[in-house]
Amino acid sequence: SSLYRKLINLYKAGLLTGLRTSGLNINSNLFHGISDIAKDVPASAVDSVVSLFTGKRTVVFTLRGGKGIFEGFRKGFRYVKTGFDERDIAAKLDYKRVHFGKSLIARGLQAYEEGIFRIIGAEDQPFYYGAKAHSLFSQAIAQAKNAKLRGIDAKKFVDNLVQNPTDEMLRYAVNDAEVAVFQNRTTLGRAAQAFQKVPLGEVVVPFARTPSAVITQVLNYSPVGIVKTIVENIGKGRFNQRLFSQGIGRGITGTAALYIGMELWKKGMVSLNRPESETERKQWELEGRTANSIKIDGKWRSPFVLGPMGNLLIIGGHVQKGIENTGSFSQGLNNAMESLAGVGKSFTEQTFLKGVNQFSQAINDPGSYGPSLASNLMGSTIPTIISDIARAKDEFERQTYAKEAGI
Repeated sequence: SSLYRKLINLYKAGLLTGLRTSGLNINSNLFHGISDIAKDVPASAVDSVVSLFTGKRTVVFTLRGGKGIFEGFRKGFRYVKTGFDERDIAAKLDYKRVHFGKSLIARGLQAYEEGIFRIIGAEDQPFYYGAKAHSLFSQAIAQAKNAKLRGIDAKKFVDNLVQNPTDEMLRYAVNDAEVAVFQNRTTLGRAAQAFQKVPLGEVVVPFARTPSAVITQVLNYSPVGIVKTIVENIGKGRFNQRLFSQGIGRGITGTAALYIGMELWKKGMVSLNRPESETERKQWELEGRTANSIKIDGKWRSPFVLGPMGNLLIIGGHVQKGIENTGSFSQGLNNAMESLAGVGKSFTEQTFLKGVNQFSQAINDPGSYGPSLASNLMGSTIPTIISDIARAKDEFERQTYAKEAGI
């Protein structure tokens, strides 16, 4: 493989070694899975109403599908051990296999690079197969209702259909599972992948599919998602009852999270954008407060571990802040739209997206952040975990500035 391809893969692997990366990946999958099951409550109600016109059910709330999680653990261990996966899980991380060579050093680099991608990929497996099994059970129970089966007959029918699903059921289940682990293709993701093809594009945007899927899901869980779902299903031959019910269900569930964010802001438990005044910044440092965070157990914590729901809590805080400042709900909504940029900026501060953040800072303020960008690029093949450990042991918070900035 080319030297450029080798360096890019080492660069990506280094970003994925951050101490927070696996925690963020596992927790966001976990809470996203919980919210995606919760959305079936309103989705099932919507589907029930629609069935009055269509004569069929497509979505039913259920907690069944737990066996899929154990299947995921087995396949996760297998993936770490062998690198084999029938569903190409590495596509989530825009992974392209490379060959480093036959020397001892080359084989060591190969093992390190492949090992990191395998670990991150394996972490998704229980959530993927759990979501897939859950989707199959939901669809099978809906079909049992359509057949007007009850009791033992319904149970036998459901169990048999889950073991022998139709092609259509499998397509829906795979789509639900990919959405659950942010592996689904999106319009934003395709645009990001196109950008990766330009020179040094993968340095600026190392990962395209997953961040784009997260941002898309935040929108799907907001009131915007309700409007989006209605528009997508308007027109002859475009209505899909299952996707319509799921879309409305996500929008309703996310709107509830927005409301909770508004209430948390009232209680002083949501932190928004970093203050501009030096006095307020000093106060934040004393309180241990960070931008776009929520207060849990007396400490300010990142909401991103909560998946899309965490982002919506922050957006809800912006809505309430706008209402309190102007007395206008419309201004609150305007603040919420503006906050999306702030939430997106905070999201890029995660270790696996720091390339986006560094380049945007260097473009906006080349004098202050240009040298930092250059030094980070030169050390980009050094695993992030090394700098994480060094920072944890350092009693000072260090930041690079340009000499001409006079700092």
